[in-house]
Amino acid sequence: MVKSGTDRLNKYTAKIVGDVVKNRIDAQKDFMTANASPHFDALSFAETKVGEYCDPLGITPLQKPYYMSFIRKCYMLKNKHTDVTLHDEVCIAAVAWGARGLNLFHLATLVKSIYTVDIFDCTA
Repeated sequence: MVKSGTDRLNKYTAKIVGDVVKNRIDAQKDFMTANASPHFDALSFAETKVGEYCDPLGITPLQKPYYMSFIRKCYMLKNKHTDVTLHDEVCIAAVAWGARGLNLFHLATLVKSIYTVDIFDCTA
């Protein structure tokens, strides 16, 4: 049977009551924190590596956050894809960030050193 719009609205309204949402989050908070913690550590490690790479090369402090953003994108891609698909997706991301003004050689070097994905073939 098809639910009416009123029934759907009532169910949605009941779901978004502050106490209900708070209870759901409170019940899952420990699980959520445990799942997020390793990712936070991995991202912190990757961003530290980007800083260690960029600082000696004299990459401007204004550009460094964008290199970090590219590495975070690669982290997300690495968690979703493997092998050829990962390579191709990272290539697409590198070309996009290169079009925004970042150096493709630096992007390829960073992703190779941090995530061992060799994209020099698509950034040359």
